[in-house]
Amino acid sequence: MPSFTKTPLAWKNLTHDWRRLAVAVAGIGFAVLLMFTQVGFQNALFDSQVKMIDDLQGDIFLVSRAKYTLAAEKRFPLELVNQARSASGVSGAYPLYTELTLSRLKSFGRGGPSKAYPIRSIGFRLDDPIFNSDRINSQLERLRLPHAALIDVRSKRDNFPFPTESDAELAKVQAELADRRVVMVGTFDLGTDFAHDGNLAMSAENFAAYFPQRVQFGDPLSVVDVGIIHIDDKTQADAIRDSIDQLLDDRVFVLTRAQFRDQEISFWDKSTPIGIIFTAGKIIGFIVGMVICYQVIYSDIADHMSEFATLRAMGYTTGYFLRLIVMEAVLLSFVGFVPGLIASTALYAVLANSTGLLLQMTPQAILMVLAMTIAMCIASGLLAVRKLLAVDPANLF
Repeated sequence: MPSFTKTPLAWKNLTHDWRRLAVAVAGIGFAVLLMFTQVGFQNALFDSQVKMIDDLQGDIFLVSRAKYTLAAEKRFPLELVNQARSASGVSGAYPLYTELTLSRLKSFGRGGPSKAYPIRSIGFRLDDPIFNSDRINSQLERLRLPHAALIDVRSKRDNFPFPTESDAELAKVQAELADRRVVMVGTFDLGTDFAHDGNLAMSAENFAAYFPQRVQFGDPLSVVDVGIIHIDDKTQADAIRDSIDQLLDDRVFVLTRAQFRDQEISFWDKSTPIGIIFTAGKIIGFIVGMVICYQVIYSDIADHMSEFATLRAMGYTTGYFLRLIVMEAVLLSFVGFVPGLIASTALYAVLANSTGLLLQMTPQAILMVLAMTIAMCIASGLLAVRKLLAVDPANLF
């Protein structure tokens, strides 16, 4: 008996009416765009939140037990970083300082001073191996100057319209940080996230001068936001982490890099409504695509009911029709996925440029949305084929 694999009946059913196919492709492409948008923003949220962690050197990290996310300004004493340095297997321990509450940046242009906007300020001791970024490490000497800071090129431009194309032009801009003069001596690349619209990097000494109110009395550098631990043998990270945890008191979490990233992602995914919102968005896109695909396949079956009845009268089995409709659904999913992927890639580029978020078209995202698109179309096809299987061929002649 002939097989639909020899005669491309599924493809011919799809392409015999190009106008209907174009509408179907547009609809499924729109559903794919919806799903890519939700997946992209969700991944951008997670990637942007852990970009700070990824850009730090270090194998083990210390954070306050009250610090449920990097954006939370919960600190611990510097002495715990120094204490961790004495643990077996540790080659170095260094403090990292961040400030958002007191950190307000404004520039002075021809129209007078702009509004002061919150920006995350990052302070570190310039001789400590803190960042993986060659861009930051190549400008350390500049940061030794009083009032010097680097500004993140992907900071929100509406709030921080600094000329980042030229260091010379950037340095000419008059600006204030926490009501004190600041000089932008260069740029670096970190990116925004859902809690921070921009970033500044500076020496610990300058950081202390800008934010003396971090502690009520004493040295503002005596409290630390993140402790960065370097170890000799990276294969023993878990064992060294355990030994540091036993050495220190219960004021801090001692985390490997993987644990630190997982803790940050878990907070935004499970402890905020954001994870639920993006999941709901993907489900809505899936349902929209199912409805469109169902209408296309159902209409095709209805228009060719007499031809299908003839095939059934000739002895074609139920399994044949199931395979035919599933093949048509799979073909429809691929045809609709391609324009949706192209449109989503362009949208990612526009949004990444305007928001500073890490919107990237990754292979994992492509495979996830492709699998959802195929499943969406197959489910629609199986729902639509019930009309064909329920009809008695004798009633169609």
